[in-house]
Amino acid sequence: MDWSSLSTYWQNMNGPIQATLLITGGLILFFLILFFVLKKVDPLKKTPLWLVPFLWIVDLINGFVKDSIGIRWKSYAPWFLTLTIFIFFANISSIYLLDNPTSYVVVTFALALTTFFVIQASGIASNGIGGYLKSFLDPNPVMLPMNIVSEFTLPISLSLRLFGNVISGTAISILIKKLLQYWSIPIMPFINLLFDIAFGLIQVAVFVILSIIFTSMKIKDEEKIYSK
Repeated sequence: MDWSSLSTYWQNMNGPIQATLLITGGLILFFLILFFVLKKVDPLKKTPLWLVPFLWIVDLINGFVKDSIGIRWKSYAPWFLTLTIFIFFANISSIYLLDNPTSYVVVTFALALTTFFVIQASGIASNGIGGYLKSFLDPNPVMLPMNIVSEFTLPISLSLRLFGNVISGTAISILIKKLLQYWSIPIMPFINLLFDIAFGLIQVAVFVILSIIFTSMKIKDEEKIYSK
């Protein structure tokens, strides 16, 4: 495939796919560079100031996953950290002139569906297949249909919650522009700061925290006790 074919293929992609690929590629490149930079940091010396925010977010995710999931936390923390970083940069992508991937329900559903498989795999790993299937009969067999519906509507609920909140912020911004016309220019930076960054960060927290909680609910209580 030559460059002209690649260029044509790229131009025929829709905005969300382009934005997703650019965000993913940019994050991979950034963390590869960060990896090689961190190898030169002496752990016995004072932590560089630029590194503090990275350590804070990693410690925050690790702490919450430890408290919620327990002894298996190391298997889950990288996934939830990756989810947090990607959704945050997807939510604020309009700031750097990209289409917002999370304002398209297909993208949010893909994220929710992946999380759904992590949740179900957690139930099987913790309880075994028999115990996992038996959980659908709790608290009594009459609840089987409701438990099945409840379980399989989970990714729909997660995806629509993220999509709805993100798209509502975009819609409000567009309405303000249409309503105020040129008068909106002075206030739009503050509006974008509020909806793109503040609300975007809130939606990241909601999606990830709910994902961790739903995962925790599938794990046996005795496995949730974490000790160093």
